[in-house]
Amino acid sequence: MSHRIPPAIYQFFPFGTQEKILLEDATDGVYFDFQEATADDKLYIQLFDQGFQHPPSKLYRSDATITGDLIEVTCHFEVDAPCVVQLFKMQYGQKKRMGSDTETVTLTNETVVHVQMKRVPGAKYFKVAWKFLQEGSFRVHLRDIQIVQHVTAGEEATYAI
Repeated sequence: MSHRIPPAIYQFFPFGTQEKILLEDATDGVYFDFQEATADDKLYIQLFDQGFQHPPSKLYRSDATITGDLIEVTCHFEVDAPCVVQLFKMQYGQKKRMGSDTETVTLTNETVVHVQMKRVPGAKYFKVAWKFLQEGSFRVHLRDIQIVQHVTAGEEATYAI
């Protein structure tokens, strides 16, 4: 199953040092403007809402529901200067986080980021968050998000004749 999430600011929630993060809707995606960031700032942008320990609210559950064994999220970013990002991949049951994983990526010019999550047994929802590790003022343009979920076929029994 594949579907595109139209990038719109209502899908994204800043956490941490929120006063340094501005979101702007545009016809070609969402712009994240970071203002005078320092090394001590915690600059998080999360796909869907609620804190990191909790699943998305009912408002986002149709987009955040896990329907397959493997979730792939593809994001198209544009930046003017290289930008280091810590990527958080989180999975949830009905009420709390069941698993998470992180990786670090560097966004340069136009970057396509492929995020893969193998479903944690019993997980019902997922979220992705980005922690921007840059300093100073910078702008990140998220042009597109595509979500693909794969169902892997169970192993078939083999019979000896």
